[in-house]
Amino acid sequence: MALLLIAHRAGNDLKLLAEAFAAGVDYAEADVWLHRKRLEVRHNKTLGPIPVLWDRWSLRPGWKRRLVLSEVVRAASGRGKLYLDLKGGEEALPAALASELKLMGVSDLAFSSPLWWYLDELKPEFPAAVLFYTVSSLERLEEFRPRLAKREISAVAIKSEVVSKDVIGELRDAGVEDITTWGVDTREDAQAAFASGLNGVNSKNLELLAELKAGLS
Repeated sequence: MALLLIAHRAGNDLKLLAEAFAAGVDYAEADVWLHRKRLEVRHNKTLGPIPVLWDRWSLRPGWKRRLVLSEVVRAASGRGKLYLDLKGGEEALPAALASELKLMGVSDLAFSSPLWWYLDELKPEFPAAVLFYTVSSLERLEEFRPRLAKREISAVAIKSEVVSKDVIGELRDAGVEDITTWGVDTREDAQAAFASGLNGVNSKNLELLAELKAGLS
């Protein structure tokens, strides 16, 4: 199993994107939303008609210019791969995303989402892409088991609170090749993740990712 290093939300900022690829990551994560027919890249959510973006306890002005996917794709071109985390639940997102990526000639990338049907729709459009089905709780794991039984899932992103050797063993037994978790920001976090049987980490700590990359050399 190859070790996968993912830079958490690095694709949401073009400066961080460049730093992530300089650190040697396998993927830079970007959060993608379909908003008013545009594919925006941001972590913060909209607040209905109110021109504000929010996330937990933070607020940002929503009327300022927002980063769009085409800018991120151009910035990543020739430098590294993108890991697009799909958000929001808009039914038109998969089709809009496929259309834009194909227009820009992008196929070598990864997608992730807790909205599994997004990935189901993208699979035939991007047969070479890696699809990370996100499992964020034990309840969601239970809902995911019928999919595992079909042995058609090759990649899973699983929340750290759900990670255990038994759960990772279950995923491996079902034929899942790549298993990652997010929020891995210290050496101890990384050691615990790999000890459980994971082969990938999603971290905002670029120094840690560079250190892990150097360890592979």
